[in-house]
Amino acid sequence: MDGSLRAVGACAVAFLLVLGVVAVLPPGVPPGVVGGAVLLLGAVGARRLARRSR
Repeated sequence: MDGSLRAVGACAVAFLLVLGVVAVLPPGVPPGVVGGAVLLLGAVGARRLARRSR
């Protein structure tokens, strides 16, 4: 149960981080750049989470 709560918390933090990054970007940024930023942040977060659980 503790692990699932921790995962939900990590997802919430990642969502808020992505939301903040998208809010800071200027309005003329193409959607592909925003999608790439989301994928990059997700990959970095998953890598950090995988390292922590070992």
